[in-house]
Amino acid sequence: MREVRVESLDKLEMADGGVRLVANSGELALVFGEEAWEALGGLSLPLEPSPEELAELEDLRRGLAEHARTAGFVSVVENVPCGDEGSGERFDLVLRPSGPFALTTGYVFAPVVSQEHVARLEACLSGESFVEGAYLVGAVAEEGAFAGAAGDEGVKVLSVRGRACSSSRFELAPELWRVLSEGLGWRNVDPVSPGGSER
Repeated sequence: MREVRVESLDKLEMADGGVRLVANSGELALVFGEEAWEALGGLSLPLEPSPEELAELEDLRRGLAEHARTAGFVSVVENVPCGDEGSGERFDLVLRPSGPFALTTGYVFAPVVSQEHVARLEACLSGESFVEGAYLVGAVAEEGAFAGAAGDEGVKVLSVRGRACSSSRFELAPELWRVLSEGLGWRNVDPVSPGGSER
């Protein structure tokens, strides 16, 4: 028998008639058949972010702003209104690298990302003339949030818990991946399909 110590529970999702639990910062995946899962009592991970997840979210926000300033970005602006004045939505950070084909990216950071939050950001981004793409970054994200971002190229969802994203790491803004990999030590992101499972 092989024993593996579980140090962290990162993600819980439905998988082929059972449940898939990702643990140890994405290093371990356990797949339970439906009967085995029910025997465990149908446990679920809390949606409430841990202090460590919130701290990593804040480290990411600070790291992006610092990277943009030291790398000579054309725009590094905080607390920017999104879309029309009446939308009420704001970007926590807006970055524009230098270069002729650079895209302006807006970042919104939240403890918990919901599908409703994604829908609001998509709506305000459609009336936005300055920001061309947006990331809704959460310490944790509801399963439906990834589904909401799947059909829109302008809004992507990234979750610290499970290191999950609505796109692959190759589709991320270069500054975002640089801070995640070099600043926070991420080796990859776990792309989540509209149904909430890995692609």
